[in-house]
Amino acid sequence: MIVKDTVNHVEVETDRDGLIKFMDAGRQVDFVLAERKTDDDGYITWDVEHWSQVQKNRYVRTYELDGKQLREFNHFNIYDMATEFDPDKAVEVRLS
Repeated sequence: MIVKDTVNHVEVETDRDGLIKFMDAGRQVDFVLAERKTDDDGYITWDVEHWSQVQKNRYVRTYELDGKQLREFNHFNIYDMATEFDPDKAVEVRLS
């Protein structure tokens, strides 16, 4: 997949595992979704996901809706990433 690197102003060819390696190196990965997404409880709705590493094999996902950063977040371990971290659902993937 093609990923826009907003720091170095280049496009990078990588895959899902490559994105996780970028996060391990201190970068943030952003998924711009095609449509709004809502959690199972109907508590939060978002259209952009921000992923970053908080410590070894621990990741955090924060949310944005219509350009506004939301307060909610979720933590995941490396095993959760197999089901939760899905860049294929994004219309645009960015490295920050």
